[in-house]
Amino acid sequence: MATESRLDEYRVEAERLSEELAGLVGSDGDDIVDSAARSDVGTDPSDPAWWQVSRTLDLGVATDASADAARTVSESLTSDGWASERVRETAGGTRIADGFRRDEWYVEVTWVTSEEGKSEPLEIVVVSPTTTRGGA
Repeated sequence: MATESRLDEYRVEAERLSEELAGLVGSDGDDIVDSAARSDVGTDPSDPAWWQVSRTLDLGVATDASADAARTVSESLTSDGWASERVRETAGGTRIADGFRRDEWYVEVTWVTSEEGKSEPLEIVVVSPTTTRGGA
């Protein structure tokens, strides 16, 4: 017996959470959002799938804007019971990703250290638990 897909439900929640987290920091610049179902396998209705929302906020060139925004998001998530960990540091330690997990959901917040005259982005990725692809 096939498990009923929860992909539509997960889409709504992933988009809501992404918007909520972005709203904590605000942005006067660009807000680029990519929201789509993801799967590592084919398109059969019983194949595993999840919903992922990626959002990039342009926080301008203010010193520590990205780090401050990441701290605000981190504090909100951890106060809501999300477990946190440093996921990776790239670009010589100037690009940092922190991961947060709760109830099979995953949020990744990527921020940059300040560099004079450079724009400071904040990236937020929300990944739902795995379900089946369903008829979509």
